[in-house]
Amino acid sequence: MHARLQKRRQATVSLALLLAALAPSGWPLAAEPSLNPAAARRTAVVEVFERWSGSVVFLAGPMFKVRNPSLEEFFNVPGEPSPQSSVGSGFIVHESGYVVVNAHAAEKVIYPEVSLSDGRTYRAELVASAHEEDVALVKIDAGRPLAPVKLAKSGDLLIGETVIVIAHPHGLRHTCTAGVISAVGRSSKILDIQDLTLHNLIQTDAGINPGSSGGPWFNVLGEVIGLTASKQQDADNIGFAIAAETIRRLLPEMLDVHRRYGLASGLAVAADGSCRVTAVEPDSPGVHASIRPDDVLKVVGGRATPTALDFHLALVGRKPHETLDVVLDRQGESVETSLVLGQRPEPNTEALLREKLGLAAAPLAQKTADAMRLLLPYGVVLTAVDADRYNAIEHKPLPGDVLARVGRIRPRDMEHLGLILERVAPGESVRLVVLRVQGKTATRIDIQLAVPK
Repeated sequence: MHARLQKRRQATVSLALLLAALAPSGWPLAAEPSLNPAAARRTAVVEVFERWSGSVVFLAGPMFKVRNPSLEEFFNVPGEPSPQSSVGSGFIVHESGYVVVNAHAAEKVIYPEVSLSDGRTYRAELVASAHEEDVALVKIDAGRPLAPVKLAKSGDLLIGETVIVIAHPHGLRHTCTAGVISAVGRSSKILDIQDLTLHNLIQTDAGINPGSSGGPWFNVLGEVIGLTASKQQDADNIGFAIAAETIRRLLPEMLDVHRRYGLASGLAVAADGSCRVTAVEPDSPGVHASIRPDDVLKVVGGRATPTALDFHLALVGRKPHETLDVVLDRQGESVETSLVLGQRPEPNTEALLREKLGLAAAPLAQKTADAMRLLLPYGVVLTAVDADRYNAIEHKPLPGDVLARVGRIRPRDMEHLGLILERVAPGESVRLVVLRVQGKTATRIDIQLAVPK
């Protein structure tokens, strides 16, 4: 850690000395004959941009049109995509195409589209959205491995250190700005969303503009320390980012790899710090691999796992019965083993829906998908609603509505919905999002429901 901080301090000091030498108060000293002018210009900012700009994406898409600005859940959707586009940025976190963006950008569009640095554009799937933290996860299928960023570790920030922001302000692709970390632990409202205040934000004087939202903030080592959230509306040079530690905390739940891919490992790992095993389920793949609590996972399936998030990323795209080579540290001793992934038992989705949410559902029929092709190419549609369960709720779900989200996760199909509902605890308050299509009008309804104990 000391060496990393020293390197960042040296790079920041070098940049400051170069700027001071070129200041109007005096001319820079004559260069030594052996000095390479091109090398002198190759600052940490240049190095970071050249290395990581390809991992920064452009986010756009036809926008919902707000029928009543005071009611954000109601949207008017035309028969064809609106020419308006929500413009934002994001960054790749897994080579298979997972991309982190702002929730306030992803939730504005009928469907998100992601453009890569090579100019190719892909329709994206909204995987999960943490509205209260303004972080969303989308997925594209580029047909090839992509270059993911490296997230900085939690709390690894220095006031005054150099910040490099790569984003698409006003649609100007891959714009680079630089500044310093001005402060940490700030709170700020998001300009585009009423009554949403974010906390534990990083502040910078680097240039932030509309369209910068979702753009990554890099340190001089090329690690992402934050995600652009907003700027101070009535001031210049005051921008805010969601800290990398917040993203690290949210991504395991948003990726939901065990349920999304139908896997069972039997392992629970610490939420922060090293990838320490906190529990191993009885008679699980973890037990059969002789993995124990307090073991620290170092490599899983050929992927280094320095943190809990890396463990979840190592399981992305894996299949039941696949064997993963594991290297772990057990009280200072390196141990190698093999983890054979199990298959999660298929849930009784119908019973879980009825008991926990008072609903019945079916796969989204092809004719329904055609009618809502601008909204959801997949999902589940409600077929029955227990009216007594929703008596106290103003905007009630109805048969024919599409269940677009349970908590933070968008269900892909009936089986995935059942797996999501398995972790909804009795007595818990769960947020549901449903979409109702009537002709050319779509209504989004947010529901907060108390699950029976």
